[in-house]
Amino acid sequence: MSTPLRRSFLFVPADNARLLASAVAKPADVVILDLEDGTHPARKALAREGLVAGIAQIVQAGQAAAVRINGDLNTAVSDLRSAVMPGLALVLLPKVEHPRDVQLLSALVDDLERAAGMPSGGVRFLLQIESCLALPRLHEIAAADARTMGMMLGSEDFSLDCGGLPTPEALLAPSLMVLHACRAAGIQPIGFVASIAELGEVEQFAQVLAQARSLGFRGAVVVHPKFLEAINACYTPTPENVAQARELVAAFEAAQAQGQGAIRHAGRMIDKPVYLRALRLLGEAQA
Repeated sequence: MSTPLRRSFLFVPADNARLLASAVAKPADVVILDLEDGTHPARKALAREGLVAGIAQIVQAGQAAAVRINGDLNTAVSDLRSAVMPGLALVLLPKVEHPRDVQLLSALVDDLERAAGMPSGGVRFLLQIESCLALPRLHEIAAADARTMGMMLGSEDFSLDCGGLPTPEALLAPSLMVLHACRAAGIQPIGFVASIAELGEVEQFAQVLAQARSLGFRGAVVVHPKFLEAINACYTPTPENVAQARELVAAFEAAQAQGQGAIRHAGRMIDKPVYLRALRLLGEAQA
């Protein structure tokens, strides 16, 4: 099941029409209507009623529409019954702790897609890891269902569950565990090694993004639109990057055709992993 590379994800409270109007004017690849922490418990029913208009507004702006549902099963079912409709691209599943969590909700979404006359499997899942209990099962969770397109660590809730603070030192190991599970399952690793609640200024966050990309992450979720351009820039290969990758690929393939293995090109040694990394960059540029 193919999906385009989603770079930037922006949370918006599902009951806040003013913030949604602002969000669809910003360069987010995905706008997430938040039915969970972003919506007061007393307003969740009202927020569900507004999903039809909200999703339509996001789609009309040319962005992917997503909904974050609640973590408890009863409310999650109510959320999904209101959210699954033509135009919905992603559902963010919070507090995932077991592969069965993903599979049960995927089966429900499949039923809801059919009832709405939608293609089966068209709505994708982004999984949010927020507890220590999930860590030993990350590889199983990431590979649990074909509907899953990506996985991320919820820095605040995870740190709370650990009894600590969301510092870079505390978040590095679980972030890498999520990253490795995503790569093993062939889904998109989304995130960065920092607290989503304390990103500082754009220049500071750009450094956090650069580190995340170097580690292997592709994409970031934020709550403030001022960071969107930095995310998109980080995860969009520049024309110079693309040209260099094409040149490297051509040189390596020409050498391979002549029976050569590793070669020197532009002052550096090029072997198969370097060649494959260049191919991946070209694929990401196309996506």
